[in-house]
Amino acid sequence: MLKAMANIKELQKDLTHITSIAGKFTSMPILSNVLIEASGGLLTLTASDLEVTFQCSIEADVLEEGAITVPAKPFADIIGSLKGATLTLEERENLVLRVKTDYYHSDLLGISPTEFPKTMDTGAVTFTEFPGAALVDSINKTIYSVAGGNTNYNLAGIFWVKEQVGDHEALKLVSTDNSRLNIATLAEENLGGLLLDEGVLVSRKGLSELKSLAEDSLAVSLGVDAKNLVARTGNTLLVMRLLNGKFPNYHVLIPDEAGHPIVVKREDFSDSLKRVSKIFDDKVRVVYLRIGEDSLTLSGKNSKVGESEESLTVSHSGPELSFGFDPRHLLDAISTMKSKELRINIIDNKRPAVLSGDQDPGYLGILTIMAPAEEE
Repeated sequence: MLKAMANIKELQKDLTHITSIAGKFTSMPILSNVLIEASGGLLTLTASDLEVTFQCSIEADVLEEGAITVPAKPFADIIGSLKGATLTLEERENLVLRVKTDYYHSDLLGISPTEFPKTMDTGAVTFTEFPGAALVDSINKTIYSVAGGNTNYNLAGIFWVKEQVGDHEALKLVSTDNSRLNIATLAEENLGGLLLDEGVLVSRKGLSELKSLAEDSLAVSLGVDAKNLVARTGNTLLVMRLLNGKFPNYHVLIPDEAGHPIVVKREDFSDSLKRVSKIFDDKVRVVYLRIGEDSLTLSGKNSKVGESEESLTVSHSGPELSFGFDPRHLLDAISTMKSKELRINIIDNKRPAVLSGDQDPGYLGILTIMAPAEEE
């Protein structure tokens, strides 16, 4: 039966991943548990909801090899509250796990590890390494426009696809909720053997966990097979089951004509949007933009509250334009960008606008334009 001694701080590092995945699948009690295995000088913890599986290993003094599952949240809460250098995990009679330090002990009722779902064998998966910061940036730029609800199953995740761009390949992440489309380029070289020529669809939940993993890692190795996107760092493994929906041909949604670019300081534009939007409620949210020569006027109106207006100096030498946006869509995109200057490319008030910036290479934000102010 399992018995191992481990460093408390090392064990505490990955508890957030364990609790965010386990315990959400109420019809299968085993999925509310964390699988604890002691073998070969390692203590390994695994949590799964069948859609996402997280596994981490730390070095331990394994006195007896074994495995047990216990309720994930109580286990994580207990481990997270402990102080000191080491603890002992010891399986007792009748599937009871004792968590013990010099000053504390607790007994947790377990379930047989044979009921826990098997973790995939990644031996045949080819991995390619990506910088953690670049991975976080690409997910941030796309995750907020994943479609919600049960009717848009083919839009319920982020589409990962490897495409030819000029003389090299690029790995792109794409999402849409039918009112906006976001495209981020994760990498343009060293894509290795990633099987993404046809593209795969990865759930929002899986990518939220991947983002969290990447935030704490200088580099993350990624691989894909027919059913899963797999991420690996030094001591962790994250398996994300692919969605079955077929993502639409997003290229047809990108305007292919040269428009009339407006260049504005990103932070100034963001601040103006927020101020003008303060008169809105949840039902009324349209900010109108009137573009003149080197000028931009933002305005909003709420019949129950009043109206607001603000003007900015911009770079624009094209025709006068008037159009509306949902300010939340603009602010979502702007908040993920790094560019000091935002470029808004407008063809006319019937086709989508395209957001980009020099410090956000490989990113495009496509936003639906609402009725121009004079037509409302």
